[in-house]
Amino acid sequence: MISNETKGHLVLIGGNEDKIRNREILHAIVKINNVQNIAVIPTASRYYPRQLGDKYKSAFKNLGVKKIELLDIRTAQEADKEENFEKIKSADCIFFTGGDQVRLVDILQKTKLLQVIKDEYQMGKTVAGTSAGAAAASNPMIFDGDEMGFLKGSVNHSEGFGFINNFTVDTHFITRGRISRLTQFLLRGYSNFGIGLAEDTGIILYPNNQFEVIGSHIVTILNSENVKFTNYKETNIDERFTTDGFQLGFLSPGTIYDINKKSVIKIKKIA
Repeated sequence: MISNETKGHLVLIGGNEDKIRNREILHAIVKINNVQNIAVIPTASRYYPRQLGDKYKSAFKNLGVKKIELLDIRTAQEADKEENFEKIKSADCIFFTGGDQVRLVDILQKTKLLQVIKDEYQMGKTVAGTSAGAAAASNPMIFDGDEMGFLKGSVNHSEGFGFINNFTVDTHFITRGRISRLTQFLLRGYSNFGIGLAEDTGIILYPNNQFEVIGSHIVTILNSENVKFTNYKETNIDERFTTDGFQLGFLSPGTIYDINKKSVIKIKKIA
């Protein structure tokens, strides 16, 4: 988990955040370090990355960001252009849009560009992602399953970017009924702590491994460390499994949560 306080802030959003009206979450990103230059990466979008990127360019421009660079990267070869390295190094924040997290990771995982982004993050730069861009931050990264997650074998995972390790983030959590898929994933033992982000809701993960909930809905936390019973290993593929003893929590906006201590620290008043 994150413990080195020289790292930057990581903002993870559950998807479908407001980009037109109050833009509360996007405004929170801008305020972290007074962002004046942001690099937007819409690679997760298979069909309309340019159009999606333009939506964020408009939203951030309306929030006062002076320079918005759109890195419309569709292949690993396109990623490793010198001009992209320079755009990342000069940006105050790197923002990954939504789409398909598997596509996003497949394209960027072994590129020099991703290493440049990680290096900049280590030096204190803000990295943010929504939907697929948030899910890809985890290592391991979850995908597939949705409301069918109580059927063994319906949930898949792969290597993610690794901005965070040992716990997994899921997105669109309430709207798409993903509590079952995160439950199954944790029972596999790849990690024992999961964070489910509702739409228009996110977290700001600080370098000290505490996070603050932002947005309009709820963050769900699941902890499988003290599960009392499960027959997951004995259950056949495509059969439903039984489990008991999961720790479950719901965090409203303004909540500060410590991942190391697995506890709420305080709740800030929301104006």
